[in-house]
Amino acid sequence: MAAAFVLLSMAIAAVCFLPPPVAAHLCESNDVGSNRVFANCSDLPHLSASLHWTYNSSAGALSIGFAAQPAKQGGWVAWAINPTGTGMLGSQTLAAFQGADGKMVVKTYNISTFKAVKESKIAFETADLAAEYVNGTMWIFGTVMVGNDVKTVNQVWQVGPSVTKGVPDKHDIYVDNLHAKGTLTLAQAVSPAPAPSQSPPESSTGEMNASNLLYFFMFLLFVF
Repeated sequence: MAAAFVLLSMAIAAVCFLPPPVAAHLCESNDVGSNRVFANCSDLPHLSASLHWTYNSSAGALSIGFAAQPAKQGGWVAWAINPTGTGMLGSQTLAAFQGADGKMVVKTYNISTFKAVKESKIAFETADLAAEYVNGTMWIFGTVMVGNDVKTVNQVWQVGPSVTKGVPDKHDIYVDNLHAKGTLTLAQAVSPAPAPSQSPPESSTGEMNASNLLYFFMFLLFVF
């Protein structure tokens, strides 16, 4: 019985300590369309978002295509640069949502308070702002003049559940929402993502390995 208990414990431990399934590579699956081309793409670590981008150092222009799903139908998505900090306060924000007529709009916000936001001019000049809503994913496109020879920028992104009278309502405060920020490195370009692989998802392989391992220990349990 002691040997059986040890084997069962090993089986449980082996399954518990297997690495978690790998998240989907959004840069591979998100299609920005044939009319838009970006040099780089980053899978953002929270809120299932991704950022396609090209930085023209000599022109000081950062062209972006931000993609995320709103928290709920009728919600909003946002991407921002924070020139003074790493969090929400101080963020120079581009937000996209459906207007009263159902068409997608992009508005700018200088986030200076935790209270309700108001549309305002931001610290960076912008151009070609546009938004799209495709298969449940909202896109923000545009060019932000960040300056010449910029090495990094602090980026913040967010999704929200609703819009009231043309104003984005507060977002949730789950862990993913609170950690949706990071550094975008412009000095070192990232190679374009390869085409999606046709092989089975890694998460399926992980689940299969866990099952096989558990069955193996169960077999040993009955043998001994």
